[in-house]
Amino acid sequence: MRKVLLALTMLVIVRTSYAQKVAQAYQHWYTYFGTVKMNSKWAIPFDIQGRIRDGISDKGQLLIRGGLQYSLTKQDQVLLGYAFVPTYNNVSGTWLPEHRIFQQYIRKAKTIDMTHRVRLEQRWVSQPSAPGSVHAIGDWKYGNRARYFNRTQLPLNKTPFYVALQDEIFLNLWGNDISNLFFDQNRFLAAFGYQFNSNLKADIGYMNQYLQTGSGAKSMNHILHFSVFQTINL
Repeated sequence: MRKVLLALTMLVIVRTSYAQKVAQAYQHWYTYFGTVKMNSKWAIPFDIQGRIRDGISDKGQLLIRGGLQYSLTKQDQVLLGYAFVPTYNNVSGTWLPEHRIFQQYIRKAKTIDMTHRVRLEQRWVSQPSAPGSVHAIGDWKYGNRARYFNRTQLPLNKTPFYVALQDEIFLNLWGNDISNLFFDQNRFLAAFGYQFNSNLKADIGYMNQYLQTGSGAKSMNHILHFSVFQTINL
């Protein structure tokens, strides 16, 4: 536990030092992750996320995502899914949709509460139309993206409370009109949570999101991140 906290402290120091070189912003993310278990093999994971920019009243992004999951073993799952992601564009003053199809593989450790996830995404991202146009969408761009996610949950002295540490890196792949740069973004989260029962938990924490746009511009979001996780057994 001490080694984990030391590594976390060093990572925050490095990121804070580097953050002075990039644009800064503040956001709130409110997320619900649900899993409907149909039987021991099949499940429907889904999540709904509201991502709000610069205060509770400003627009940001909505994410609605779901898929069909099959358990190969108790530790291994594969999934095919779809996501709808409308994002508010400050320049055009309109909501621009994104459609994603994705495939993923999840591996859960046996001895500790750790999850590895690899996800491949096929993305169709709408672009704003020219000023004065009667249509909000001017064009669409397609891109392939890979994501690697790791989350570790550490219980606190055999109580319902826990600390969660997670990181996810996003990489642009071949045939990408959205961005020709390999690195897309990285998200690091440190959260404090409570396990209500075996099927329900919630946590709140700080997320650091470092992004690189297709033009090469870099930015960093400091995010208050609140999550609810629920499993529904049919």
